[in-house]
Amino acid sequence: MKTRSTCNPISYLALIFLLFTMLTACGAARAPEQTAEFVAAPPMAAEVAPVEARDSASGEASADYSGRIEPIEQILYAAAQPQEARVIIYTGNISLVVQDTREAMTAITSLAQEQNGYVSASNIYQAGDVPRGSITIRVPAESYLDTLDKLRALAVRVEGENSGTEDVSEEFTDLQARKANLEVTEKALQQLLEERQRVGSTSDILEVYRELTGVRGQIEEIEGRLRYLANQAALSTITIDLIPDVLSQPVSVAGWEPQGVAKEAVQALVLALQGLINVTIWLVVFILPLLILFLIPVVLVIWIIRVWWKRYKARRKSVTPASPPSAAPAGTE
Repeated sequence: MKTRSTCNPISYLALIFLLFTMLTACGAARAPEQTAEFVAAPPMAAEVAPVEARDSASGEASADYSGRIEPIEQILYAAAQPQEARVIIYTGNISLVVQDTREAMTAITSLAQEQNGYVSASNIYQAGDVPRGSITIRVPAESYLDTLDKLRALAVRVEGENSGTEDVSEEFTDLQARKANLEVTEKALQQLLEERQRVGSTSDILEVYRELTGVRGQIEEIEGRLRYLANQAALSTITIDLIPDVLSQPVSVAGWEPQGVAKEAVQALVLALQGLINVTIWLVVFILPLLILFLIPVVLVIWIIRVWWKRYKARRKSVTPASPPSAAPAGTE
């Protein structure tokens, strides 16, 4: 009986120690499993990136992400496929000689509206006696060549023209891939933040929140760049320089151009008449009043002198004695 009562406490202690060891092993097994799940998230982003990179390159990047992991074989196959569309930005500059700058500006504005575009900038300035102008329009990329043809039809002649293209497909695809990776990282950080809010400390929560805010800022920056590239590719930019016909005449030494001479003669006549009218206005408004103010005292002084002189002569005549009669000659009696 003493042996049985002595063994029971030892058995209980052994059983408790065994249960404690099993619970500790189970807890240690769960912790690596959770850690491995979180660490595996970033490589998943590297696998999804090629799939996101083959999305449409002519519009804005899609902002939603399903989080579904594609098989490696499908990802490699999709990455090896050529892109279905490229992101190309068209820009053009053209100098047009026109008969009337303002009328041409109005016609170009109407043309941009007909092509479902708009005027992004315009400027009219004076060059000598005639106005010159510059106007920039944005038209859909599919209407780029047609718009250039219609612009040429508005001109007397085309003084100069150049077109350029910029292929931003590589940058667009790279931005899409970076955005997809960051979205996966953002999702993992959100899950980690939820876990830290349940069991973590305040410092851990703030650290995860800072990382999450930084990732969100990078995503928004990439989305802004994607929207800009998509807008530039969707709408081509054409800058038109408008030159009046009178300024575009070639300089010739031996040639004679009656129209140019007539225009110069008319301009000289207008300038001469303008000078004559200016002189007349100065005479009437400025010089004539000054002459009147100056002559009034002079005339008054002259008049006073003449009156005084007349009176002086009359006074001298009145005081002069009459001459005596002459004596009769002797022997006349």
